[in-house]
Amino acid sequence: MKSTKQFAAVLGSIILGLSLPVMAQSTTQSTTTTTQDSQPAVSQTTTTTTQDSAAPAAMAQGSDTNAPMTKREMKDQRKEQKQDEKSAREDAKAQKEDAKSLKHQDKATDAAEKGTSPQ
Repeated sequence: MKSTKQFAAVLGSIILGLSLPVMAQSTTQSTTTTTQDSQPAVSQTTTTTTQDSAAPAAMAQGSDTNAPMTKREMKDQRKEQKQDEKSAREDAKAQKEDAKSLKHQDKATDAAEKGTSPQ
């Protein structure tokens, strides 16, 4: 249940970041990293967003920022957003599988230690 809430929070933040308006066709790159301690109550999510420095220069050259997007630009933007969302879902799924694998590995290690400890 907790992992689904974390997944929803990460996916929601990614979708929110992608749904913000694109200004002057700037290039934006987002990286979201979620780490979780062995204790279930402790988790941390970090989101980093960087913007290409060429975009402000394009705006300074007098480009019209209020110009409507063409149908092709909107189509390309939607396609890119879908690809980003798919990538985010795949990354979240991989993180979930890694966490599950680590949990099983911890259980196996604990069982091995318990079996080899003197009683």
